[in-house]
Amino acid sequence: MSKKLVSLLVAAVLSLSMVSSAFASTESTEKLWDAADFKSEKDSSEWKIALVPQYGPASWWVRGNEGTKKFAEDTGINAFEASPAVQDVASQIQTVEDLIAQGVDAICICPIDPSAMETVFEEALSAGIVVITHEGNGIAKNCLYDIEAFVNEDFGAKQGELMVECLGGEGTYATLVGQLTKASHMAWVEGTVNYLSENCPDIKLLNDEWPNGTSDDTYEGAYNTAKELLTKYPEITCFRTCSSLEPTGVAKAIEELGLKGKVTIVGTGTPNDLRDLVKDGTMSYICTWDPAAACYAMETLAAKILAGEAVEDGVDLGVEGWDDMKFYDEEGLVLTGSGWLIIDENNVDDYDF
Repeated sequence: MSKKLVSLLVAAVLSLSMVSSAFASTESTEKLWDAADFKSEKDSSEWKIALVPQYGPASWWVRGNEGTKKFAEDTGINAFEASPAVQDVASQIQTVEDLIAQGVDAICICPIDPSAMETVFEEALSAGIVVITHEGNGIAKNCLYDIEAFVNEDFGAKQGELMVECLGGEGTYATLVGQLTKASHMAWVEGTVNYLSENCPDIKLLNDEWPNGTSDDTYEGAYNTAKELLTKYPEITCFRTCSSLEPTGVAKAIEELGLKGKVTIVGTGTPNDLRDLVKDGTMSYICTWDPAAACYAMETLAAKILAGEAVEDGVDLGVEGWDDMKFYDEEGLVLTGSGWLIIDENNVDDYDF
């Protein structure tokens, strides 16, 4: 095994206790911030709501920005995207610091590393700025709410169920995450691993360790890691991916090694990017949600807080799948919806994003 993979697995072991407990914990603790304190005295025409993606030029976030534009059009509120210059934590922190200096009213963000953002989130909240996270997995406590398209463990379990179908109940799978700090990725994989270990032990996890690799959230990273794993472990029959950029990189490795039709992919991404892979059978299922809906929902929640509206169990954030949000935790920090989409060869042409 390469030094990269050894280092990865060591880091994964150190990360598991934090990640696996973060979203699953239902222990009652007091919230650090009360949303009622963030009611704005300004007219809504003066509000500025910034959406901070992980990296705006990525196709996932190009689609997400469509939700921001639609929210602005529907409401007349000044909502806009503020993307980091590059996809890394330092750049995302700098983007938030710039927005604080600009005096925006709300920051809606999908953090690359929720833990690393705590200090800058606290700075924003202390300045009276609403902070809403998405895919934060309940790790960041310096926010008013974290909203999720679904319960992450359930999403992971659903992908395990789909893997049983496409593998016929037996095989060996490898797991990829974008980065070990991606709390949502780690929770999805944990959900998949738990489902398969309990329901279909004949589908075996490679080396009984997860994740088996990272992609660094890049096509090239996914390609290199998948090729290395497939070369060393020819028993692999499925890749369970998390980053939207991973399936195309894994597919290239599969094709180059002459394994098309022998190795499949189940994972996350956008149908427009992955349509050809689904149609030619390389990818069995796309398990996803609409990033435009996620952005619209975050901004709707921010606007409700600025308007002084109470956020209660069952809150409607204005888009299908996000219109009956439920508190996941006793703390009242994490709101989950039912916004996942399962896409295969039969319905892939029904989606255009």
